[in-house]
Amino acid sequence: MKRLAVIGPGKVGRTLARLFHDNQVFEIGALIGRDKRPVDEAVAFIGSGEPGGSLQDADIVLVAVPDPALETVIADLIQQDLKPGAIIAHTSGALGLDLFEPLASKDVRCVCAHPVKAFADPARAVETFAGTMTTLQGEASARAELAKAFAAIGGRTLDLPDEIDRTLYHAAIVFMANHLPTLVAAGLSTFEQAGVSREDGIAIAGPILRDVLEAVLETGPAAALTGPVARGDPITVARHLEKLSHADADLAALYAALARATADVAAEKGEASVESLLAIRELTNPG
Repeated sequence: MKRLAVIGPGKVGRTLARLFHDNQVFEIGALIGRDKRPVDEAVAFIGSGEPGGSLQDADIVLVAVPDPALETVIADLIQQDLKPGAIIAHTSGALGLDLFEPLASKDVRCVCAHPVKAFADPARAVETFAGTMTTLQGEASARAELAKAFAAIGGRTLDLPDEIDRTLYHAAIVFMANHLPTLVAAGLSTFEQAGVSREDGIAIAGPILRDVLEAVLETGPAAALTGPVARGDPITVARHLEKLSHADADLAALYAALARATADVAAEKGEASVESLLAIRELTNPG
């Protein structure tokens, strides 16, 4: 069985190591971090691993540190005695293959392996990992090897062209995944302004949130769009903005920005008149 080392066994690193360990994909070797306590916690969570061990026998080195530390950590690997042919993979979404340039003289295979998943709770992430997409860039044989490994833990993989813009790629994920909880939080705050508790707000909105998300994934944003902007109803939008501006100016500004962007999606849907969408854009114009 090949041996996996993890540099930065935080939420992402320990989740993946636990999955690879539980499914007998890799033997877990060195777990390397700046502080002893998180590394010890990772060993306990994974059920295996060697705190502060050596990278010499690692067939795969998974670098799962935060983005600001990634460049330094990878550059430091030039001083390490790495196993010939080892795979060096980082899990960043925003950073790309150029980070591996310091390792050009080493006999290693470099890959970007970005699991597109929320890892806020590693225990939950382990239970819900099945179906997760991990995007891969880099050396072909290493991509193929990691694709088999991720398939063995229930994941999927997609090879990305080396020339893609990683910053925009990551921004796209942030738009959809990271901002969704913010939108839900804004909705719950608006419920509270209306006199509805957060608990009741979640009960009310839960089914439609699931329904809309499924519809978007099945039919696309325009086809799934509903509501006052989709039907070209500037009167309702104006009433919402008036009430929100008195209740919470920040919520009003967020609503206006989203309604203006939604008008473009509604135009693609084609059910609202050009005049009604123009009126909504004028209502929500920040100028």
